Parts: sequence; C-alpha cells; structure tokens
Amino acid sequence: MMGHYGFSDRDELLDFLDVDFRWVEPAYVGPQMISGNNGSAIKHDIWGVGYKLSGHGSLKYWDSFHYPLQGVTDPAVLADYPWPTVDLFDFSVIDQQLIKYADYATMTAPGFSSPGLFRIIQRLIGRDDFLDVMMYHPKFFDVLVQKVSEFYYEFIDKFFEVSGNRLDFIRIADDFGGKGGLIVSNETWHDMVRPVFEKFFEIPKIHGTHLYMHSCGGVRKLLPEFISVGADVLDPIQTRAAGMSPNGLKKDFGSMITFCGALDEELLIRRATPVRVKEGVKELLDVMAPGGGFILGPSHKFKVETPVENVMAMYEAAKEWKY
Repeated sequence: MMGHYGFSDRDELLDFLDVDFRWVEPAYVGPQMISGNNGSAIKHDIWGVGYKLSGHGSLKYWDSFHYPLQGVTDPAVLADYPWPTVDLFDFSVIDQQLIKYADYATMTAPGFSSPGLFRIIQRLIGRDDFLDVMMYHPKFFDVLVQKVSEFYYEFIDKFFEVSGNRLDFIRIADDFGGKGGLIVSNETWHDMVRPVFEKFFEIPKIHGTHLYMHSCGGVRKLLPEFISVGADVLDPIQTRAAGMSPNGLKKDFGSMITFCGALDEELLIRRATPVRVKEGVKELLDVMAPGGGFILGPSHKFKVETPVENVMAMYEAAKEWKY
C-alpha cells in the first residue's frame, strides 16, 4: 500500500487512512535474527523458533518451520534452554515514541511486545503436539508456562518503568479458538491461563492502561472470562468461526466490551469486488456501531495477496457510513 500511494513511511500511510492507533515497542538490540538472503533466508525469533520465507514473487511472508522444543518432554532440558531475557531490548526508546504519538491511541506492538502464553508455547513445541504435551506431560508443560510468563512479567515491568501512565492499551495476544470453537477448555483457561493474564495486567491497570485482548477463532464461551479479567477490547472477531456472529456478540456482550475487527477477511476483503466490500462494511456497521463499542477492522490480518483497492474500499465505506 505504501508503494501504491508513494508514501515513504508507515505513519504517512496511517495518517492518509485516518487510523487512530499507533504501535510502540522497545528496540531489539540482541543478535541478528535473519541469516542468509533471498530464498534461503532464515529468521529466528527471541524464543528460538525458526521461520522461512513462503509465498511467491513479491508476495512473501515468514512462515514457521522449526520448533526448537518439539519432541522434548523432560523438564530438566528446559533448565539449559537459551530463554530470552529483557536485556535483548532497549526500553528507553519508548519515551520518544510516546511523545511522538501523544495525539494518537498508543498500543504495544504485535510480536514480542504483545505478551502471550499458549501461542508462544505452541511454536516452541509445535502446534500439532501442543494439546498432547499439555495433557500427558503436565510437569514439562508447567515449566514452559513458568518460563514464558516470567519473561513477560519482567518485560511488562521494564516497559511501564518508561511509559508510566502514557500508554493507552496493552495488547495481550493469544489464540484460544479455531473455526469450530475453543481449542482449550474453560477449565484450562481458568486454571492455567487466567492467573498469568491477571498478573500481566496488574501493572498496566495501576497506570490506567486498557487491556486489548487478541484471540482468533470461536472464543465466545471465553468472553465472560476475558471481560472479568478486565479486557476492554476483543480483536479480531473471526466471524466465520463458531459463535462469532456479529449480531449475537453485539446483543449479548456489546454493553460490556468493545469489539475490534469483524469484517470478513477470508471471502469478502480478499476475494470480493470493492463495491461488495463497501456493502459489507455498511452492513457490519449497521449492526455493530450503534451505541459505540466497535472498532472497524478485518476479521484476521490482511494477507499479502489482498487487493489494495479492497482495503481502500473498507476505509472509504467507513467514512461514508452514517448513523
């Protein structure tokens, strides 16, 4: 989109689109993450998960392929694993970012700056093995939970030492649902995840920062839990997943939480005509916008093959829509 419109940086594009949010994050100062070049390039994130470039031509994206703890179930192995530390980051840069974006709604950026738990463990041990390890190797899994959560407790503490009460939203990101509904039980969430997320939110809450909760999939059954933890926003509202109909969510939870997303990315924005995208936006806003509590966005992040004109149709329709 930047190339299409001739913008030199992302902020110019966001201003052009009239986007209210800006991401802030510490600077990564650790070892080089990417090795090789072109088609042979490999990236490792702070957890040691490996990624290769997938796609074709200019439509490339990083796709995970190496799960460093896959097949491991011995807790003793985790003692020697190279866990990330907050020393990989320079938190002082957050101050200038918050000054620069003082007139916007600021939020912790996606990626390492958005605390999570299960999504990180899934990539460490492999998504296909996740549930088996959780059920049949609980001691090993408990250590994984401890290691990931302890990193983020310290990360959040360092972040707010700099940001204080100037950050509007902390984005806590995990995935608890698939298209058919929850991929973990309410009990697993309550016993294992909720205590960690409550502690993630302790310091931000003291500073008046709002909780922006991310989870894909059919998570309707967890909405009361999200709300009781303190979530002010739920994103991205994957409307093709079970129980995630905008009408039902607005009716049952619209007075308790703000919804962000919900415009079908899979079939509408990616594959329909710009005219149909505009119609879809107006239909969605008619349902979700009355009374407030809605931030328009896609039901999933835009894929690289999404037509620019369809993305623009979403923004144009939002400006045209009226109560």
